[in-house]
Amino acid sequence: MALEDKISALPDDILLTILSLLTLKQVATSILSPRWRYLWTSLHTLNFRYEEILHRNDDDTDNEWGCKIYEADYMERFMQVVNQVLRSHKAPKLHEFGIHYPLDASRGDLIDIWVAFAIAFKVSKLELNFSTNQVPIWVCSFKNYSFPLDFFDKTKRVEPYLVQLDRVFSVCAPPLNVDNGFECLRELILKSVDLTDEQFETILSSCTFLEFLHVLYSSRLVNVKHAVPHMKLKSLEMYRCFQLKKLEIFAPNLVSFKYLGPKINISVKDAKQLVHACMRSNWETWEFSRTNSLGLPNMQRGDFVFGQFAAYLPQIEHLVMDASSFGRTKVLDNGPLLYNLRHLSLSSLNFADGPFGILGCYEMVASFVKVSPFLHRLDFELYPLQDPELRRIAVSPHNYLKEVLVSGFSGNKLVVDLIMVVFDFAIELEKIEISTAYLGDPSKCTISLKPDDDFLVRKSIEQLHGRMPAKAQLYILDDGL
Repeated sequence: MALEDKISALPDDILLTILSLLTLKQVATSILSPRWRYLWTSLHTLNFRYEEILHRNDDDTDNEWGCKIYEADYMERFMQVVNQVLRSHKAPKLHEFGIHYPLDASRGDLIDIWVAFAIAFKVSKLELNFSTNQVPIWVCSFKNYSFPLDFFDKTKRVEPYLVQLDRVFSVCAPPLNVDNGFECLRELILKSVDLTDEQFETILSSCTFLEFLHVLYSSRLVNVKHAVPHMKLKSLEMYRCFQLKKLEIFAPNLVSFKYLGPKINISVKDAKQLVHACMRSNWETWEFSRTNSLGLPNMQRGDFVFGQFAAYLPQIEHLVMDASSFGRTKVLDNGPLLYNLRHLSLSSLNFADGPFGILGCYEMVASFVKVSPFLHRLDFELYPLQDPELRRIAVSPHNYLKEVLVSGFSGNKLVVDLIMVVFDFAIELEKIEISTAYLGDPSKCTISLKPDDDFLVRKSIEQLHGRMPAKAQLYILDDGL
C-alpha cells in the first residue's frame, strides 16, 4: 500500500489534526484524495492570513507589498477566499477563527457576517487582526472597523446577522443559546477594532467564560470600568489605546496584566493571583498637564507603577516596565523583599526621557537586585543615546541571576558599561543574549546599522567577551554579527 493510501486510511480525527497544521493555502493547493478534500471542510480551526493566501513576488519590497495588499483587487481576492471557505464549511463547532488583514470600516457589513459565523459555530478563540503595521502610512484609511454591540448584548441578540449568514453563504447556523451566544468564547483578540466603553463592559458582562482579552489600537476607549467581578478572566492586555484615560478592572483570578500606553489611572481590584505585570508608557503631550480630560490627575513617573501596583509587587514573578516609571523613587528601599520576582524586564524606549532612560535602567537594576534575592532573568531594551558617564552604584553579589537579554544593542559606551556592571554582581551568570532588534516592542522594529555602527557593535561584543563571568556564554541573536 502506498504511503498516501496508508495516511488516507487513518481515522478522521487524526487526519483533521494533520490538516489543522497546514495553512489554508497549503490545503487548497495540495493534491488531495477525495477523502481529504471532504475532510478539510470540517476543520475546527480557520485562520485567514493574507500572507498565506495572497501571492507576493520575490522582488517585492516590504513597502511595495504593503501597498499591494491595500489595493482593491488584492482585498477582493482575500475576501473571496474567506467567503468560499465559509460556504463549504461543515464542522459543527469552531475552536479558532481569525481574520488577519488590514480591513477597515468600509468592509464592516461583510466582517459582521464573518463574526456572526464564528458566533453561530460557538468559537472558542476569536481574533480580528486589522492592524496596518505592514501597510505604509500614506495608504491607510485610518477608520477602524467597529464591533456591533448586538453581538454581545443579550437584549438585542444576533439573529439578524444569522439571517444574513444564511442569505449570503447559504449557511444554516446551529441553534444558539438564547441567553449567551458567546458561552464558549475563551479568547478574544481585537487589533485595530474600535470599541466604546459601553461595548468593552458589555463584552466582559456577556462573555462570562472569557479567559483572555487582548485589545490593540482601539481609538474610542476613554473610561473603561468593569465593577462586577469577572471570575474567569485570567489575562488582560491593553496596548496603544491612546484616548484611554482610566481603566478599572475587577477580576479576582487575573494572572497576567499587560499595558502599553499613556500614563493613566489604572485600578486592578483584588487580583490575588496576579504574577505577571507589564506596565509600559508612551509619551503623550497631555501627560505634562495636571489633569486629563476626565478631570483625573495624570500619573507621574514613580506613581504609574509603584503607586498603583505597590500592593501586588511582593507576589509578582515577572515584571515589565520602563525606566521612566522609576522616577528615582525610594519605594523599593522602604518596601518588603520581593521574594517571588524571578524575571525583570526593563526598557529605556520612552523617547521623551533622554539619557535618563539608560541611567534609569541602571538605577532600577541596582534597586531591584537588592530586594529580589531570587531574581533569575534580567532583560534590557535599550535605545542608543550619547554617552554620559555611568555613575556606579554599589551592588552586592547576586547568586541567583542566571540569564540576561539585551535588545536594542547599539554598542555605545553607556550600554557596554551597563552590561559590565551586571557582569560584576551577577557572579553565577550562565547566559547573555544580545540583539540589535527591539524584541519587546510590539512593532518589532530594528536599528538600521550603518557600516561604522556595525563595526562598533562588533568591537563592543569583543570587549564584552573579555569581561564575561567564567560560566557565562554569549549568544548573538542577529544574523551576520
